[in-house]
Amino acid sequence: MELQISDSYLRALTDAYNEFFYHYDAAPVLTVDAEHLNPLTSEEDLALLVERIETMRGRKEFFVKGVSV
Repeated sequence: MELQISDSYLRALTDAYNEFFYHYDAAPVLTVDAEHLNPLTSEEDLALLVERIETMRGRKEFFVKGVSV
């Protein structure tokens, strides 16, 4: 079923999520770049993600594995 989803729809959906969370301020938001992170299969990645969540200090932060942002 997912194969029928168009690229343009996925781009529009991504844009809508980005816009929503850009203005969202009811709770802290951690944006995670999951391109090189897999907390489901890697205990190390899971530990990195949990540590990042526990050390959040701002309302909006970004997490990219291996990069200090």
